[in-house]
Amino acid sequence: MTAPPLPRAVWVASGVMALGGFLGNMDGSIVAVGLESMRLDLGVSLIEIQWVATAFLLGLSAALPLTPWLVRKLGAGRLWLWALAAFLLTSVACALAPDAGTLIAFRALQGMATGVLVTAGQTVIGLAVGPERLGRMMGTLGLVVGLAPVLGPSVGGFLLAHFSWPVLFWLNLPIGLVAFGLALRYVPRGDRRQPPPMDWPGLLLVSLGLPVLVYALTELGPLTSVLAGAGVVALGVFTWRSLRVRHPVLDLRLAGRPVMGSALVSVLLAGAGMFGAVLLLPLWFQVRLGAGPAEAGVLLAPMGLATTVFVLVAGRLTDRYGGGTVSLTGSLVVLASTLPLPFLGPDSPMWLVQALLVVRGAGLGLSIMPASTAAYASVAAAELGHATALVNIAMRVGGAVGGALCVIVLSRGLAVDAATGFGWAFGVLGALCLLATAATAWLRRAERTSTVDVTA
Repeated sequence: MTAPPLPRAVWVASGVMALGGFLGNMDGSIVAVGLESMRLDLGVSLIEIQWVATAFLLGLSAALPLTPWLVRKLGAGRLWLWALAAFLLTSVACALAPDAGTLIAFRALQGMATGVLVTAGQTVIGLAVGPERLGRMMGTLGLVVGLAPVLGPSVGGFLLAHFSWPVLFWLNLPIGLVAFGLALRYVPRGDRRQPPPMDWPGLLLVSLGLPVLVYALTELGPLTSVLAGAGVVALGVFTWRSLRVRHPVLDLRLAGRPVMGSALVSVLLAGAGMFGAVLLLPLWFQVRLGAGPAEAGVLLAPMGLATTVFVLVAGRLTDRYGGGTVSLTGSLVVLASTLPLPFLGPDSPMWLVQALLVVRGAGLGLSIMPASTAAYASVAAAELGHATALVNIAMRVGGAVGGALCVIVLSRGLAVDAATGFGWAFGVLGALCLLATAATAWLRRAERTSTVDVTA
């Protein structure tokens, strides 16, 4: 039975909120292209400058647990507006940052604003659309959001060829102000409801435990094991507490359901592989293949375009075949196109490099969004706020760990030579893609064997 068409007002409001996702993705892809320029200008190491990207993801993850509570207290649309305003203010702060430490700190705050922005928008869309049409809506809006990685590298490379790196953050202002003006008119503010009492100890545990653990996993030194232990303990206590208190910060019981649990693992590993590539590929073009920032942006654009097109295709396929089947197909494509990358170098034909990246982009479009949609479609409407927060935490934490891991391996390998550095780093990327493929196979099996009532 075909679902009735959505009202025009739902499409317009959802499209406006998709601009928030566009801004977040654009910011991430542009900053990735500009890391080398920032490193040279600020006089820091490669490992230090990658924290400009990683801090954004950690800040985003730290803010996500609070979002379901804020949605109930303020209304999802109203919260979205506040988050967009915070994103724009922190963009200005990043542009004016005088040194790497200050920039990293404001990037963490910008990530917090983005986490609330994305989750609040997805909550509104999920409630308005319903599970039976969620794949198509997410796929269509993904076409807007997916333009960011297409435009980001090219626009960022062009700007860096003519201006210094702060312009990458100033670019957020015109787009963000347009989105804010449209949202004031078209986005419903949402209902304010009395939220349950906030579990402040639980929020503190997860907000500190995640960044500490990821930092320990991405740094080498005498305090690494101590920090890793502290992070594990904090998250362990948070998990124990969340399964026992009446109103947890995050409803971790959702992760015990087969579809949601497998979707979370799929998204975490896919995020690790995706963000690892976001950091590695611009550096690969510039350091290994000798391209400039502008040229690297142009060379990366076809991959982003393929992702954009196949996100739209994935939305329709997800509604028809299920997120697990589509995501597994995409993961296999990503894996197949990643495995040859360690063997490519300056003498490799550019047509072969581009062909592999376009295929990889198509696989990304088919893998991540369907897994997320499967998670959202598996829960009841009242649980959607917690589901969106959990999915986004999984994706961003996976991205933070995967990105930092790839850069650390690259940095160690570059001490030998460029071929060794990128060979090792792409090997790690391939391993992450293999694990993501196994997780999507689990998701496909879980979808086929589970029956979930999402109308409660």
